Amino acid sequence: MKGSDIRIKLLTLKHQIHQILLEFLASPHAPIYVKVIGVCLAFLLFVLLLQIVSLLWTVLSFHRDPVAYLREYYDPLTPRHVDTSDFRTSDDHVFDLEAYKEELFKLNEFNTYLSDHLPVNRKHKDPRSESCRIAAKRLPPDSDLASTSIIIVMYNEEISALLRTLVSIVLNTPMDSVKEIIIVDDKSSRDELGSRLDKEVAQFPFAKIIRNTKREGLIRSRIIGSKAAVGKVLIFLDSHVEVLQGWYPTIVARVMEDRKTVVCPVVATIDHTTLNLVSDKYTGIWGAWDWDMTFRWRAIPARELQRRGFDDSAPIRSPAMSGGIFAIDKEYFWEVGAYDPGMKVFGAENLEMSFRVWMCGGALEINTCSYVGHVFRRSGLITQTVTGDTALQQNTKRMVDVWLDEYKDAFYAAVPGNKNVEGGDVVSRVLLRQRLKCRSFSWYLREVFPDQPRPERDFVGYGEVRGPSDTCLDTLGPGVGHQVGVFSCHGKGANQFWKLLASGELINDNLCLDGDGGNPRKIVSYECHGLKGNQQWFITEDNVVKHGGSGKCLTHDGKFLQLLKCDMSDDRFKWKFAAMSPDVLKRFHVLYAKQFGYTTKAEQAKKDEEKRKRSEELAKKKAEKEKEKES
Repeated sequence: MKGSDIRIKLLTLKHQIHQILLEFLASPHAPIYVKVIGVCLAFLLFVLLLQIVSLLWTVLSFHRDPVAYLREYYDPLTPRHVDTSDFRTSDDHVFDLEAYKEELFKLNEFNTYLSDHLPVNRKHKDPRSESCRIAAKRLPPDSDLASTSIIIVMYNEEISALLRTLVSIVLNTPMDSVKEIIIVDDKSSRDELGSRLDKEVAQFPFAKIIRNTKREGLIRSRIIGSKAAVGKVLIFLDSHVEVLQGWYPTIVARVMEDRKTVVCPVVATIDHTTLNLVSDKYTGIWGAWDWDMTFRWRAIPARELQRRGFDDSAPIRSPAMSGGIFAIDKEYFWEVGAYDPGMKVFGAENLEMSFRVWMCGGALEINTCSYVGHVFRRSGLITQTVTGDTALQQNTKRMVDVWLDEYKDAFYAAVPGNKNVEGGDVVSRVLLRQRLKCRSFSWYLREVFPDQPRPERDFVGYGEVRGPSDTCLDTLGPGVGHQVGVFSCHGKGANQFWKLLASGELINDNLCLDGDGGNPRKIVSYECHGLKGNQQWFITEDNVVKHGGSGKCLTHDGKFLQLLKCDMSDDRFKWKFAAMSPDVLKRFHVLYAKQFGYTTKAEQAKKDEEKRKRSEELAKKKAEKEKEKES
């Protein structure tokens, strides 16, 4: 019997009961109290029947097509209860809504109040290009796609953000090929992520929760989820994303085409304040990194654009992945070493996997026809640690010692504080590299990332830059136009990691140190323009740094940088890089010494030697003349 037939019969029964009730009330023989009791009983029976009809209809709809049901009817449980007692104004009468919103914002570092009031099944405009839509028609039919397991790790995630992640999957994914959605709860401490989350997830027939009995961290939790997965392709997502139309078939099809290719979607920004989607945030750029081993987004070089045939639907062969949103063949995931189980919490696992995949025979791509929106928190990742605040340092240490070969020295020059960090036993990862017959890091730089500036080829000096009073050159904060100064040396790289290029540009991240000769205190971080002038710097062999635009020398007033008239013997003008590249320095001086009125020690020694020889020759000639006179 069809669900609609059952519903009709139940409604017919309800109508018959209604008729009997009317006849009972119209009877002159029944006492009034009997009629009242009869009406009450009839009303209760009526309500009960309505509930039964509604329940049966829901059950039948759900089991007939659970995905369609969720798409049409799903509605989350009541949002969080607001305890207004903590958010009253000074007069103790009016609820301070703005204070409450800010408190929620601090809880997750994004607009939690707005998240709780946005529909979980909201729809976004299709961000794909026309060429991507055309390419989608050439993909295998959904029924031929490999089975997948979608793995989501969460810790104290805002429940409305997590539900929006799940519902976006239902709305934008051919669910017939999705075997399961595995949610790994890394021992969250928030009450609503207990029984309430269980009730919410129970409405998704293909979703299940694995609850860690102790805090494992993101990396190990992903390993736990992967071990439980049954799909042929693993898809890792964060717990505060919204997948967009067409995201799924193109990345799954690419993994099916080449099982050793790891595929990342375009990660589009969901603004942490407005929660609006910026769909084109990452088009035209790829994943890169700097020598302090921090991930960076960089413009795609011309050679890669040319390799792609300038086709914006073609995949990008990216040197690195940004984080944990990607698809990978499950068997290959385990063959190539999964994640390093010796790593803690999160951090550096994305670069470790990037190097490992490329160096051990695989490939890493960004699929520009697949978009996943991601909430980037106001203050970045909320740091949750298992063993203290050194998890990132320990993870990076493990990665560098296993994969960077002779280039580990460049990292330690950039982040000197990491040299003595204890990264733990890496023997198993070294053996993995040997077993997989992985290539060298030099090969990776030469074949995968030739555009990456290299210390021995492109840097005059790099790493932390120690100045007068044993302080270090420091950006003192991010952003274009920010005034640069000095701060206590911390050995962690980042805002104290500088590179003096052979072009004379002094760079932190992707911004150049820019000095205004007319205003000796106006030294800021600015976009590199490549025109030298205010962004050209020169270093002598005695570590005096001169400014190209003004000819003055760099010093500081205890907080901010300033340019003053040079005194080569004054230690106030001397800055020492953690590492120098002698060959690059020699070329640098050949190119620019004359411009800066500087004579190198070798050149000076040569001049002194020539002067000495001329003096000796003159003395010799003079002696000969004296001898001739005497004779």
